[in-house]
Amino acid sequence: MVARSLTVATLALSFALSAYADMQFAPRESEYTVEGMKFKQLAFSDGSGNEITYQQPPGWTYSGSATKLTLRPSNSAQAEGTITKVALSQAVTFDEANTNELVKRALSSAPPDSTDVMLVSQEMNPVKIGGKETFLVIVSYVSYGAQYERSMMFMNRGNEQIIFQFVSRASDFNDLQSAFLASQFTWHNL
Repeated sequence: MVARSLTVATLALSFALSAYADMQFAPRESEYTVEGMKFKQLAFSDGSGNEITYQQPPGWTYSGSATKLTLRPSNSAQAEGTITKVALSQAVTFDEANTNELVKRALSSAPPDSTDVMLVSQEMNPVKIGGKETFLVIVSYVSYGAQYERSMMFMNRGNEQIIFQFVSRASDFNDLQSAFLASQFTWHNL
């Protein structure tokens, strides 16, 4: 009886994890209606027939592929948000060891020619997406004489990690990062 229960539990876990494995970031536009008003959103396939939806910040353009969604604000040429996924060998938590590694990863994400790379902040759960925890790291650096800031927010989703990344000149960062971060509340079924 115990062996049968373990088998059923293992199959259920395998099914749940495999449902997450096939999310595609190639968007298609869809609409929804609230109180008679129509709103546009982006829709994605999760590989199991369920639809994942998201609304990019107002006025931002988008493009996507199987593994990456790119968002650009219309009023800032040197700013870009990306949402990517990476496979995990196993589900992980945001314990101290893992968050330290994510901070190192964010610091190393500055372009190779960068100077003055510094940790600005780190925060647990600035946004919870579908009840899932997130971890946000913000770094600053100088590249070709200009000051930049980059945010990387990590969310574990079964056996993959979703990375929400935004970069811009430091002078534009706070407002644009706020819009990018606020848009993460619009995810459904992620």
